[in-house]
Amino acid sequence: MNAIELLKDQHKKTKAALEKGSKGKLSEAESKKAADELVAHMVIEEHVFYPRVRELLKDLVTESYEEHTTARFSLARCLSAKTEDEIKSRFTVLKELIEHHVKEEEEEMFPKVQKGIDAEELELLGTRMKAMFEQAAELGLDALVSGLEKTLRSPNQTQNGVARSKDKAARPSAR
Repeated sequence: MNAIELLKDQHKKTKAALEKGSKGKLSEAESKKAADELVAHMVIEEHVFYPRVRELLKDLVTESYEEHTTARFSLARCLSAKTEDEIKSRFTVLKELIEHHVKEEEEEMFPKVQKGIDAEELELLGTRMKAMFEQAAELGLDALVSGLEKTLRSPNQTQNGVARSKDKAARPSAR
């Protein structure tokens, strides 16, 4: 699937869930699923899509990262809300933030990306993003917020795959 089409499909689902949340009509299970999927969406943008797009549109990508940070904070507030009034008002704020973010992506970023990245590469990006999204959504919000990198690799591995143990015997041998 084309990366942009994948993101647009996810935008529609997210907006629908947030609309329902802003009316206080999301069950606890629906809220958790929506949160898991929203954070998984942000993960694939931040780890696959934005790094490639940054080569074309640095300013827009930088703003998008900032919006994601704000959205994560707002999402956490939604999930910690206790009263119906808090739930509705917090989901409304998150919905408005996401709508602004989606509008910028779909109206400004995506058309420029389609001009700067060929269809074949968008398909490859989409394939990677879909696979990562499925894994990230399954891991869920708690795992993703506590650190995607920690979750996606074993706890005793560093980014380059070398064991963290100070014991030299635990390190892979260089052959």
